[in-house]
Amino acid sequence: MEKTQTVTGRVHRRDDRDLAALSGSAAPLALSYLTPVEVAVHRARYPGRTLGAVAFGAESPRDAAPDCPCAWVDMPVLNDESAMFEVWTSAHPVVREDAGEFVAARNEDILFGCLQIKLDRRLDAASYLAYTRIFDFIDSLDYGHLLRVWNYFPRITADADGLERYAWFNIGRHRAFAAKGRVIGADTPAACALGSRGNDLVIYFLAAKRAGQLVENPRQTSAFRYPAQYGPCSPTFARARLLQTAGNSVLFVSGTASIVGHATLHPGNAPAQANETIANIRAVIAQARLAGLECSGANANLLLKTYLRHPRDFAMVRDCLKQAFGPATSVLYLQADVCRADLLLEVEAVYSNAFAPRH
Repeated sequence: MEKTQTVTGRVHRRDDRDLAALSGSAAPLALSYLTPVEVAVHRARYPGRTLGAVAFGAESPRDAAPDCPCAWVDMPVLNDESAMFEVWTSAHPVVREDAGEFVAARNEDILFGCLQIKLDRRLDAASYLAYTRIFDFIDSLDYGHLLRVWNYFPRITADADGLERYAWFNIGRHRAFAAKGRVIGADTPAACALGSRGNDLVIYFLAAKRAGQLVENPRQTSAFRYPAQYGPCSPTFARARLLQTAGNSVLFVSGTASIVGHATLHPGNAPAQANETIANIRAVIAQARLAGLECSGANANLLLKTYLRHPRDFAMVRDCLKQAFGPATSVLYLQADVCRADLLLEVEAVYSNAFAPRH
C-alpha cells in the first residue's frame, strides 16, 4: 500500500521500501522537511529514530513527540503551510540525553541538541552562555565536534549600544570558542544566524565524535577572517563541513548569500542576489567534491532552506532555485531578517549521497 502527498511543490511517495532502505544505510542521519501531518506519519514509520525536530511557524506546535527533542522557531513559513518541520532521522535507534535546558538525542556518530535562552541580558552575554554550555554538554558525552549550528534571535540588525545585535552575538560566540579551547578556523562549524520573532535566542546543533572536513569557498573571504568593519569579532563559522562515514558523504552548507570576498553584491536587487547566492552554493559544493564529497551529480538528495526578507520575492527566488537545481530539490521557504541589512535572502543546503526518507 502506498499513497502520495504534495509537499513544497513535490510529490513524495511512501512505501515500505523506505524503512528498509534507511535501516540498511550506513549514513548516520538524514534530513526531511515535513508538514505537521507528515511528522506524525514519520514517527510511526521510524519509531525511536528521530534525532530531533524543529518547528517553524507563527505558533508553537501543540504536539511534540515525547521521544524526540523538539525546538520551535517563531518564523513565518512561505510554503503553502502554516507550519513546517525540519526532521533529522537516524539510521539506527537513538538515545535521549536531556540535561537541564538541553534536549538532545544521539546515535553512535551524531548528536542533535537544542536550547532556548531568554534574552534578558545583552546578546554577547547570552551567546557566550549558550555556547559555553553547548561545549560543556557535548564534551561530557564525547561528541566534542560541532558540525552545524543554527542561531535564531530577534532584531538581528538593530543597533544596541553602538553595535548591531549580530555583532554583539558574534563577540559572545567568539569568546566562548576561545574559552573552551576551540581553534578559530579549524574547529568552526557550518552555521547561520537569522532574525526571528519573539524574545528568545534559539540554537540547535549537530555535533559528532569526528570533526569532519572544513570546506571554504574560493569566491569568498572566510567568515572567521572578516575585517574589523563587520564588528570587533568575526563571525565564527565555516562555509561548510563535510562528514564522511562508511562511504557516505553529508555536506552541511552554511547560510549563503550574495557576498563575494567579504562585500555584499547587488544591494536592492533580489534576482541578482539570488543568482549570486546560487553561484556561491555551487562553488562550495565544487570545493567539497575536491575534498572527497561523493555525490552522483543529481539533486535528489539536495535540500535547501531559503530565508527571504520580503515575501514578495518568494515566487522569483523559487523559480531561480528550480532552474538552478531542478524541480526535484526539496526547499523550505521562511521569512526572516538576514544578518546584513543590504541582503535580501540567504540559502543553506544539505547535500548527501545517503538515503533521505521520502514522504
